[in-house]
Amino acid sequence: MQVTPSSCHRLVAKPHLWSHGWPVPSPVFPVPDESLPALEPLRVTVVTLVTTPSAQAVVAELRRGAMQVELRTAEILDDSPQAPVYVVAIDPGATAIADRFVAWATDSSLRPGLIGLIENGHAEDCESLLAAGFDDVAVTPVSTRELAARVRAVHRRVHWKGVANGRLRFGELTLDLYGRALWFRGKTISLTSIELAVLRELIKARGRPLSRIELLDQAWGEEDLEVSERAVDNVILRLRRKLPDPDVIETVRSVGFRLASP
Repeated sequence: MQVTPSSCHRLVAKPHLWSHGWPVPSPVFPVPDESLPALEPLRVTVVTLVTTPSAQAVVAELRRGAMQVELRTAEILDDSPQAPVYVVAIDPGATAIADRFVAWATDSSLRPGLIGLIENGHAEDCESLLAAGFDDVAVTPVSTRELAARVRAVHRRVHWKGVANGRLRFGELTLDLYGRALWFRGKTISLTSIELAVLRELIKARGRPLSRIELLDQAWGEEDLEVSERAVDNVILRLRRKLPDPDVIETVRSVGFRLASP
C-alpha cells in the first residue's frame, strides 16, 4: 500500500482475510490533536560527587520515564540551579557536603528539590541528609523505578499550585507557594521544598492537629517509600529554628503538630 502525504498521520489498512476467513486486524494510528500543548519533559540533573555503579542505571531509567536528564559533577555548585530536581549521588563518608547543596538550592530563586542517593549507605546517613535539608534520600541498592517515583513526588512538591494567587495565610503566616518563601512578622524566610510542603499542610489544616502519618502522606506523598516519621520531626525542628517565634508550631502530645491559633 502506498502512503500518501495526507495519510501520514492516520493509516488505515484494508482488511485482509486469513485462510480460515477471519479478518486480519488493521493498524490504526490516531491523528494527533494539534490543539493540545506539548508537555515539557520533567528536567532532572543527576550530580555524581562519586563514581557509583548506580549512576548510569539511574540516568537510563529516568530517561525511559520521559525525563530530560543531565549528568553533572560537583562543579555545578559554581553556577545557579537550573533544573527543578537534583539527584545527588553521595558517598556515605561525604555527607558533610549536604550543607553546601542545601545552601546552594535555598539561596537561589528556583529553589530546586534535592534527593540524596547514597551508595550502600545506612539509616544514619539518610537522617544526616534529611536533617540538613534534603527533600528525600534513597540508599542503594534501590529500584530505579522507585527512584523515578521519588523524583516525580519531589517535583510535585516543588511545583505544587493549589491556590489561585499562590499564597496561603493563617494568622501572621503568609506562605508564597510560587516563590517558596514565608513571610512572618515582617521577615522573609526561605524554605526548602519539603519545609514548604509541611508548612503548607499545617496552614491548610487551619489549626487542626495533623499526625506524623498525615504529614508524611500529604507532604511527602504516599508513593514515597521508607521515609520514617522521624523525617517529620526533623523538618519541624528546622522550621522552628527558622521562625522568629518557634512556638507558632505546637506539639500536640500523642497526636502530632498544629499551628497555634491566631
